[in-house]
Amino acid sequence: MNIALLLFVIAFNIFQTSVAKYCWKDLPITVFILNNLPPNSPPLKLRCQSKDDDLGYHTLWPHQDFHWTFCQNIFGKTLFFCHLYWGSKQRACDVFRTKWVNPPRFEFWWSVTSDGIYSNNYNDNRTYYKTYEWN
Repeated sequence: MNIALLLFVIAFNIFQTSVAKYCWKDLPITVFILNNLPPNSPPLKLRCQSKDDDLGYHTLWPHQDFHWTFCQNIFGKTLFFCHLYWGSKQRACDVFRTKWVNPPRFEFWWSVTSDGIYSNNYNDNRTYYKTYEWN
């Protein structure tokens, strides 16, 4: 019985990874990191990851963005975090937690500025609120 359950979990994870656009529970989720730092400033460098996925290091010049799409894990405990670097400033911050999907929303927008990191309010992508200060 345990072997059958293990094989099911392995097959389900392979299926979920290979068909990331068709999520088992909800629609796919997309996280956007926008570089809204001043023109002619040093680039924003970032590394985003979850427990299972390391999205690597990225360099964004002003007005560029980095985004990715994923499905929540079956246990409802998905967490993505990023470490942001800008000149001598840095900040580690959570950019997605499953508990933030209430009410249902499928896009998470972050704006990185010279005075901090801002997040949008639910699906209103025009209104941002300061969420993190630079360290």
